[in-house]
Amino acid sequence: MDETLVPVSADSLSRYACRILEGLGVPGDQAGIVAESLVDADLCGVASHGVNLLALYAARIRSGAMNVEARVDVVEDAGSTLLVDGGLGPGQVTGLFAMDEAVRRAQLHGTAAVSVRESTHLGALGYYTRRAAERGVFAMAFQNGPTLVPPYGGITPLFSTNPISYAVPAGEEAPIVFDIASTAVAGNKLILARKEGREIPAGWANDAQGRPTTDPEQASMSGLQWFGGHKGFGIALLVEVLSGVLTGCAFGRQESPNARTTGAERVAKGYLFLALDVTRFLPLADFGARVDALIRDVHASAPAEGFERTYVPGELEEMRRRQRLQDGIPLSREVVAELEGLGAAWELGALTD
Repeated sequence: MDETLVPVSADSLSRYACRILEGLGVPGDQAGIVAESLVDADLCGVASHGVNLLALYAARIRSGAMNVEARVDVVEDAGSTLLVDGGLGPGQVTGLFAMDEAVRRAQLHGTAAVSVRESTHLGALGYYTRRAAERGVFAMAFQNGPTLVPPYGGITPLFSTNPISYAVPAGEEAPIVFDIASTAVAGNKLILARKEGREIPAGWANDAQGRPTTDPEQASMSGLQWFGGHKGFGIALLVEVLSGVLTGCAFGRQESPNARTTGAERVAKGYLFLALDVTRFLPLADFGARVDALIRDVHASAPAEGFERTYVPGELEEMRRRQRLQDGIPLSREVVAELEGLGAAWELGALTD
């Protein structure tokens, strides 16, 4: 392993993250949900959505931009659809509730849509869609957030990175799990690169003057680029409609009439979870076998030059998860030091021996 990285077991990391959150005032059961989501991202190799976010969450809690407890309030319940308000508490708590409700209602009605307003950052969307797929339900997730990125061809920030995810249940194979930002890269990856002092790849972002840069300190969050240019922006616009306009949350430059806070400190997010019970079309075993066949067709493709083999979305992450459960999660020394600095307030001691 790279000497700049420190291996930490998933259990140790989860306990440490949970104790930090509890120290910040998050109730124990909710702290456990948040910690599990963050550690799951690190297990998958998605460090941008892992425990490095604890410092950001701590800052938001201390500033009052994020509440320490999620209070899920039902706004409208119509059976196959549900709208809830997250009360600006930990997004993972509301997200878990929303996805579990989407699955339950899809199994009752065939399809279901659960929308959430006034929530906060909920980690990687694939965590939720994969949860549905593991229960035999197809799921999609859409999320908007604070204004960071201009529309395609513009310079005025209007959108977040507007991620989208879907997950497909399989049979013997692991579920297909697709999870991307509509921008070329998630904004949290830029934050992590700054923290670790490493260059970013060309094509991630521009500087404040709109010039391409690989310097994370010069890169601007409002300079993030849409993947595929106008195509990524078109997807981002769809995400904004489904997770902002439809939910009654903030969108574009428009404030939410349900907002608890306004202005620059706003970190509220809206999201929509869609679920489809595949058994309304095919027996689950038949559907799983057909998805397995599709996955194996992908695997059977002759690799192009420079590639060893072909994968479906989520496959590399699942391979990392299994390996890291065995060998530990490699954290940068900068992130370890940051976590231990947060833990020092409650005398948590060293994260690693």
